[in-house]
Amino acid sequence: MFEQIPKNCRYAYARVSSKSQEDNFSLEIQKKEFIAQGVPEKNIRLEIGSAADPIKERPVFQKLIDQELKENDLLLVTKIDRCSRNTLEFLKLQEKLFHKSVTFIALDLPYSTDMAVNKLIATNLAAIATFENERRKERQRKGIDAAKKAGRYAGRKTVITKKLIAQVQDLKENKKLSITEIAKVTGKGRNTIYKILKQELNYIPYNRLVKATKGETNETK
Repeated sequence: MFEQIPKNCRYAYARVSSKSQEDNFSLEIQKKEFIAQGVPEKNIRLEIGSAADPIKERPVFQKLIDQELKENDLLLVTKIDRCSRNTLEFLKLQEKLFHKSVTFIALDLPYSTDMAVNKLIATNLAAIATFENERRKERQRKGIDAAKKAGRYAGRKTVITKKLIAQVQDLKENKKLSITEIAKVTGKGRNTIYKILKQELNYIPYNRLVKATKGETNETK
């Protein structure tokens, strides 16, 4: 159905949450699917990061949306949650693309060549996906509460290791990277990086996280 859209006007966005071998394989699968849809490889954008993060904290996606896509272009993702897991954030994205006359299609959803119909389909399904995600979280919370009462809950395994702490410290203090950049390099979420800087490396919030001086803590600020 994309024959009417020139290949140089077709773009695609592939995202995974970490740099694991499994996720790297997922990126390749997404790329192959886009190429099969006639998207030139040079127009495929890849990013590592959480879809829960706002678009402004995913620089590759933000640049694609704000600077690269033009009127009558096509944007493809393999699944709707590659671009957002938050209905409000997704609605903002939909509105921006609609006003730019960019056709947005998630290949796992029904779609139409009519932009207005496509927008309606994706918006409603995004809302349903958010609802289902919240129901899943609620079931998880109930399961954890039941396990705690039965004395069988061991807690969530932490991803914070001595190796990761050392890597974050090097990237922050020697490479001078931001939290978003560190998250991208390490393949960890921004909340994890923030927690390491604050709890493990003694950074404190001013207008931004800065290293605490000797004897200075969060409680003294």
